[in-house]
Amino acid sequence: MRTILIDVDTQYDFCHPSGALFVRGADHLHEAFQQLTARGVAVGAPIVGSVDSHGFDAWEFAGAPEVGPNGESPNFPPHCIKGTEGWLKIPGTLAPRFRFIPNVPLRDDQLIPLVTRHQPQQILLEKEVYSLFANPNADRLLDLVREGADEVRFLVYGVALDYCVRAAALGLVDYLRRHSVPGEVLLCVDATASVVPADGERALGECQGRGVQAISTREALASL
Repeated sequence: MRTILIDVDTQYDFCHPSGALFVRGADHLHEAFQQLTARGVAVGAPIVGSVDSHGFDAWEFAGAPEVGPNGESPNFPPHCIKGTEGWLKIPGTLAPRFRFIPNVPLRDDQLIPLVTRHQPQQILLEKEVYSLFANPNADRLLDLVREGADEVRFLVYGVALDYCVRAAALGLVDYLRRHSVPGEVLLCVDATASVVPADGERALGECQGRGVQAISTREALASL
């Protein structure tokens, strides 16, 4: 079985108390994020991450000139604007050899070299909405990363549980079923935090109802 770490949005704006959209409690999770990253690098387990990447006029933002594709207007404060300090990943969550995958469709001859050339340890999918699968290259990327493995285990952590972590975990369950891949999705419950705790509890229950297994960071590290 191949274990693939799924690092969800461990960025300054979400994880630092001075961040623009700080998730309460995420500042106490940095050590867990760092330990998981370090162990993945040490044992050669691939790390696939997502990073919120916005322009200055993103429709998610309060006062945006446009609404979302389905009329959404969440009025979030401007956050994770690409190139700003808030967009950066927190220290210790970036592997020595990493690549970003832009939020535009790539052909195989463009994507495959990004995933394989010089053996990157971490691939980061840029996205503008909650799910890492909003990046049009996500499915193909996971196909490439798990290539040659009979079974796959996805180990999910990051923020926020009631938004992007939930979307990632459920998206990975759907990915396994959609591609008929034997495997499992594990969620590090002590390496995630929620915008609204009650919503996080509901999100966890929903994930477990879909087959996601809750584990601790200690158990996750021991499994690698």
